[in-house]
Amino acid sequence: MGKPGDGVGVFKHITSSANIAVREAARLRRKRHRYKRRLFLTEGEDLLDSALMRSVIPRQVFVLEGEDKIVQRVRESAAAPGRPGPAVEILTCSREVLDKLSELGSSSRVAAVFQMPDLKFPGRLEDGPREPCPYLYLAGAGDPGNVGTLIRSAAALGADAVLLGPETADPYSSKSLRATMGAVFQLPLYLTVNPEALASWAERAGIGIVCADAHAGEPVWRASLEGSFVLVMGSEREGIPRRLIDAAASTVRIPQSAAAESLNVAMAGTAILYEALRQRSPGRQ
Repeated sequence: MGKPGDGVGVFKHITSSANIAVREAARLRRKRHRYKRRLFLTEGEDLLDSALMRSVIPRQVFVLEGEDKIVQRVRESAAAPGRPGPAVEILTCSREVLDKLSELGSSSRVAAVFQMPDLKFPGRLEDGPREPCPYLYLAGAGDPGNVGTLIRSAAALGADAVLLGPETADPYSSKSLRATMGAVFQLPLYLTVNPEALASWAERAGIGIVCADAHAGEPVWRASLEGSFVLVMGSEREGIPRRLIDAAASTVRIPQSAAAESLNVAMAGTAILYEALRQRSPGRQ
């Protein structure tokens, strides 16, 4: 057991991959179980450290036996004064146990179970932003790596939130989480936001919708992106829903060589968000 008041509820050693805690954590690799329990599983120190840095404390941590520094970092974060939420369970494990939880080719030293945020759209976004910023809406991006990369880019380039349409890949899948590089703990994510709800909210909040298109619209550097707007990125196959095309204030494209294939959704979204940051920056050039 943890010491009184240190934020650690359970501290024990697990040697069998048949342990109930291990089996339940491993089931979180499947989407159905993630959303049924409102929990998700991360793997590796980078994601764990990104969470701890932002005072996001896991529900459970599975740590390879002998990795005392990882245990100490979790203990220190869990013991922070005024930290909300339940105590964390720290479970030191054999290599066999961590291999049961791992989806990576190389074995990790830690895996962690986090509570999924319960955000209802529009929630705190109802009244719009306090200062100019973009929002990112993903309308059906199907590749989890692209979704994770776009969440990472949105966090790095000043977006206020990421909104995901119903057909968009799950941001809490292992591939998406790895691609976020921890940004999943930095930005609010609003799930299954349908196009009608997005268009209605944008109109109420006075925020323009900007649709990205590989072939139509004005070059991104000519568009006015210094204010608040919703950047809509469609799937590479299905494009953007008609409801959002009709509601859009503008459409932008990234000019490129005629002989080149169009950029994938992650690269295109990152480029547009960077241009918006450049336009918002003092002394832009």
